[in-house]
Amino acid sequence: MAKRNPRKSAAVKHGLLEYLLLSVLVLVVVVTAWTLYDNGIIDTFIELIRGAR
Repeated sequence: MAKRNPRKSAAVKHGLLEYLLLSVLVLVVVVTAWTLYDNGIIDTFIELIRGAR
């Protein structure tokens, strides 16, 4: 009878969890960037930098 390798299945689950967390982080960054852009905060900072020169 062949023995199962429990480390391999645990590693696969660990990898899936990392991809899930990474995708959630990317989604949060994209939504935050879009919100800042949509609210005009980025344009405000650009105008402040241009005005300071």
